[in-house]
Amino acid sequence: MRENTVAIYGIGKVGGPLAASLIRAGYNVIGVDIDQERIKKINEGTPILPNEPDVDKTFAIAIKNGTAKFTIDGKEASNNSRFKILTVPVFLLDRTPDYSALKLAVSSISAGIKKGDLIVLESSVPPGTTRKHIISTIEKDLKIKVEKDFYVAYSPERIYEGRAVKDIEENYPKIVSGAGEKSLQLVSELYGKVAKSGVIKMSSIEAAEMEKLAEGVYRDVNIALANELALFSEKMKVDFWEVRNAANSQPYCNIHKPGTGVGGNCIPIYPYFLSYAASNVGSQLRLIEVSRKINERMPIVVVSEFIELFITNKKSLKTASILGLAFRGDVDDERLSPTYEIIKRLKSLQVNVKVHDPFVKNSHVDVYLTDDLNAALAGADGVIIATDHSLYKDLNYEKISKMTGNSPIIFDARGILYGKPHIYVLGAMS
Repeated sequence: MRENTVAIYGIGKVGGPLAASLIRAGYNVIGVDIDQERIKKINEGTPILPNEPDVDKTFAIAIKNGTAKFTIDGKEASNNSRFKILTVPVFLLDRTPDYSALKLAVSSISAGIKKGDLIVLESSVPPGTTRKHIISTIEKDLKIKVEKDFYVAYSPERIYEGRAVKDIEENYPKIVSGAGEKSLQLVSELYGKVAKSGVIKMSSIEAAEMEKLAEGVYRDVNIALANELALFSEKMKVDFWEVRNAANSQPYCNIHKPGTGVGGNCIPIYPYFLSYAASNVGSQLRLIEVSRKINERMPIVVVSEFIELFITNKKSLKTASILGLAFRGDVDDERLSPTYEIIKRLKSLQVNVKVHDPFVKNSHVDVYLTDDLNAALAGADGVIIATDHSLYKDLNYEKISKMTGNSPIIFDARGILYGKPHIYVLGAMS
């Protein structure tokens, strides 16, 4: 039983889908989380990830047939499993990595580890984390040796919210790396039963850690480029969207879309992980650091352009409606969403702000938030489209005007209504 059992530490947006995929692949799974309420919900059959197909249903069936259990006891989970996978987050605290959650999970694993066990880290981390905070810590505390007494691997998560199980099982090959040949062999066999696209074996743990960050930083830099080009296009009275569409007809060009910035718990953090690692070896990542500053400034730019439209058109702005709190379209994740900075800036100007989002139910700032589009738009002098939810694609000036009850200024910061008349679009000619 123990030989085929995987303990997963952290049953959230990453660990939840991974647990479901491992169950579907035939493993016994022990899910561990310090959130007692979350564990209670899972054990009661209450959905915790309703927007991720197959996760909650898989949990319910596995609990019923005894192939999965969920607990807050990390030591017991370690004691009863051969494989231990860490999906707990490493946060940023004052732009410095916060390893507290990882250290707590490693401590639980250490308390129940047995000879021959494999520990896998999936969290996005600064290069060097696995070796320093897992291998070195366990070797020092337990006086045992990696590749002899226990095994360690790093295998970054590669999922897109809303289709995580399919990404794990079908869409992407699994990146794997190990502390040595035996660790690499074990982790390859573990994920080889799950990932139908196969595994990509990397030469070192540090290379795999960097690979994950490179994926996200690529997008951050590309979005910063799009934002700069969009703002420059406005000054030149050139339509950026026309330029982008033409440029991307060349197969070696993939200019991303401009917008309000970059949100979520990944891309805005990865540049700081890399900068932290770079500072430890006396290096500097100038392009990455400048790109991050560009994207962090975009909410300020959006509000500035929005206000300028009212000044130019000699209109007053008392109430503004923001469409979209989530950081990305059609998800319920508002972590580090640029919309929060837009709200803050508008409220500092004494503007009454209302926010609409069909997916996000709660905001961590005091603002009127609703999933009723009519209620969100009623009485608005201006509208900012901040998130590219599919729902907004059907809007136009006439529909929005009818819901506001006046003739609002509409600023589309995501280009979702590009080409529709009477709507100001970031980077488009007006």
